[in-house]
Amino acid sequence: MSIEETKGEERGGFGSDATWLLGCVAATALAAFLRFYWLALKPFHHDEGVNGWFLTNLYRDGVYKYDPENYHGPTLYYISLAFTKLLGGLDTVTVRWSVAIWGVLIVVLALFLKRYIGRIGALTAAAMLALSPGMVFISRYFIHEIFFVFLSLAIVVSIVFFIERRKAGPFAIGWMALLLLVSFFPTTLNIASSLSSSDPDRFVYIAVVVFAVEVVLVGFVIRMLMVWRDGRPIYLLIASASAALFFATKETAFITLGTMLIAVFFVWLWRRMLAGKLVSGPKDELDDPELNWADFRDALGSGIDLWLVVIASALAFIYIFVLFFSSFFTYPEGVSKAFEAYAIWTKTGSRDHTDNGLFAYLNWAMKVESPIVLLSVIGTAIAFFKARHRFAMFAGLWTLGLFLAYTMIPYKTPWLALSFLLPACFIGGYAINELACSMGSLGRIAAIVLAGVSFAILGYQTYNVNFVDYDDEKVPYVYAHTRREFLDMVADIERFAEVSGKGSETTVEVVSPDYWPLVWYLRDYPKAIFHGKFFDTRTAEMIVAKKGEQDAEAIRRYSANYAYYASYPLRPGVELMLLVRKDLAGPDGREMYRIGAK
Repeated sequence: MSIEETKGEERGGFGSDATWLLGCVAATALAAFLRFYWLALKPFHHDEGVNGWFLTNLYRDGVYKYDPENYHGPTLYYISLAFTKLLGGLDTVTVRWSVAIWGVLIVVLALFLKRYIGRIGALTAAAMLALSPGMVFISRYFIHEIFFVFLSLAIVVSIVFFIERRKAGPFAIGWMALLLLVSFFPTTLNIASSLSSSDPDRFVYIAVVVFAVEVVLVGFVIRMLMVWRDGRPIYLLIASASAALFFATKETAFITLGTMLIAVFFVWLWRRMLAGKLVSGPKDELDDPELNWADFRDALGSGIDLWLVVIASALAFIYIFVLFFSSFFTYPEGVSKAFEAYAIWTKTGSRDHTDNGLFAYLNWAMKVESPIVLLSVIGTAIAFFKARHRFAMFAGLWTLGLFLAYTMIPYKTPWLALSFLLPACFIGGYAINELACSMGSLGRIAAIVLAGVSFAILGYQTYNVNFVDYDDEKVPYVYAHTRREFLDMVADIERFAEVSGKGSETTVEVVSPDYWPLVWYLRDYPKAIFHGKFFDTRTAEMIVAKKGEQDAEAIRRYSANYAYYASYPLRPGVELMLLVRKDLAGPDGREMYRIGAK
């Protein structure tokens, strides 16, 4: 590392390595606690239930086929499959672990930006990401969004590190090794399946042996990459592989990448317009990284090196894209369906699913993320006034571009806001850094006050949104969420199943047209049948119907053999009722004509 690079790493206020590391540990620990603590508190959302159904089929039958109709990409299910296999099976906490870990890693990656937004800026950004109500809320959801946001940051960090021609560090090597192991994993399964002769024990033994061999081979590949130009091409390969995973996670990847490219262009245009008129002042540590096209082109190299890095990056993207969309080469049609998704998405994107109007994201953000919004505005203004720190200008435009894009698109769901909250935290952290380091004693006081108030507000909102009002429809990020009382119905079904003496073999007929996420909670009940409409039965131990809409027909069909036990809110406007066979209901059961009594 050069003297200039060393100066760039050391920032005012956190010049001590021990202090810096302590801050990093504190931000990461806070992020981990808020994301992993009491993960089973919230009942599954409707979308989590659907994702859980796909995962259950993949876990038990080894089958997943990408369907572009209303569903996102395959990465979530395969990542969760690894977690469930390693951590003990299908469980609410386990599958949410597979998402929460990426929420923590977003905070960790933010700390790698200290060279571009300063040490104080990186720690502030990491703290805001750790405390952001939305980042925490969605990190505790079994949906695609958090991994999607992580990948957008992985792409950016990889590209800027490649431009600087940094030597590959432990994080980059680990991420590259993971990507390679994922790429070779189908070989493990195929060889084990062909040699095991359907013997489960033999399959596991062979799979472990083959996987161990592949780990050694991956080690050799990584070693060779480290020798090639000091491992610097690894960053471009990571960016390419992350981009492939980005598209394999959600179809909206092109919006984020397009916005990033537009932001890069306008940073170049702004600096060109101000050439010779940039704000004067002493050169500071954040001036060192150039991050421009000339440096990117130089980092690519020339001759055979140029061709090798370009071809390797292209092949990495194509291979991983095909790998996931083809369900690890078991469903070739998935690759063509990946392109069909965009035609479907343009139709879906023309509707406002939340009915909150054009400024829904601004309203939501100002209610619970206002410190991030306000600091991002301040940071963007400083960045463009000084016009010296390219990454800060890029982060400001990245934030603004995604905010405008998602505001103009009629389709709105709260979790989409995370895509622009991510760079908003970076430019907000930059604002605190510049106040603290470049504007004298008054600036330092302002930075301390702003940061302290911001953390206090975000901390309170995070506590309220995630641990108190997590199913209140009036709270931002709570979108058609399952009510907490729904878990009482699950508990009652499990209790009556035990009373029946059949346990998980109990028959539960679900005739309500609204039942997600009940499918997830009854995944271990093979005789739980989700009809979605009325079905004549006299032998099922329990029936789940929709209260209000199905009252009269339920009385007519089931009153002779079933008693009304209780009703439970599912989500706003939907209430379910549990009917129990009379011989099981006992004194707690009520006559069916009393359905409307509650």
